[in-house]
Amino acid sequence: MPTYQADAIVLRRLDYGEADRILTLLTREHGKLSAIARGARKSQARAGALDLFGRSRMMLAKGHNLDVVAQVERRGDARHISGDMQRTAYACLVAEVVDKVLEDRHPVDDVFDLVVETLDRLNLPSRSSRADACWFLMRILDLLGYQPQLQDCAGCGSASPSPSTGEGGGASENRIWFSPLLGGLLCPRCGGHDQAGSALSLTAVKVLRVMQAGDAALYDRLRLTPELLDGVERALEDQLEYHLDRHLKSLDFLRSVRG
Repeated sequence: MPTYQADAIVLRRLDYGEADRILTLLTREHGKLSAIARGARKSQARAGALDLFGRSRMMLAKGHNLDVVAQVERRGDARHISGDMQRTAYACLVAEVVDKVLEDRHPVDDVFDLVVETLDRLNLPSRSSRADACWFLMRILDLLGYQPQLQDCAGCGSASPSPSTGEGGGASENRIWFSPLLGGLLCPRCGGHDQAGSALSLTAVKVLRVMQAGDAALYDRLRLTPELLDGVERALEDQLEYHLDRHLKSLDFLRSVRG
């Protein structure tokens, strides 16, 4: 069988038969693909190199239905992800999003590097897993062309949506309405006609704008309280689920972990 090499991240794995595993891989060169690792559960070294969310250099052989993992060399583990339930939940969100948005063997520029960067950050105990997951959501929306409109009103196009006065607008005072249906922030007039969105604080809007600008250094310096991240996270999740037209199951797992 012809073989090829690829840098790969294990997004999902499924036990198969007595000793094998079926893997969903994200590769730099070939996008998302499925492969079988024969005997992976009987070899401790081989199993370790194929840990969930780990990164490896693989040699794969072309198969009829599934490609076959012929050789594997570990390049990065995920020990601090697997040892922390909340970090695992965020890594599952990253994996599910990538699995849902990518077609098999159709790589999208920069997605592999984004996932590597995100998993590396989630693997650092000193970092906020929630803040890093929010950064990933904004970046994946941008790469897919679904970035939210955060400057002008997504409904009527008026410049710089201002907070509602609380008199008939879609948000309360000092808050701006965010609509996944229309794809961004709304002025008070347009917000009054949207029932599917949510109200964001002015600070949450500023954070979203920093994220959309891609200023990672500034983002890392921000003081992101749980209350602030509630709004940022909700807006990004709603925007992504709207464009995917499906519910992300990993969000249920994440919310159960966070309680």
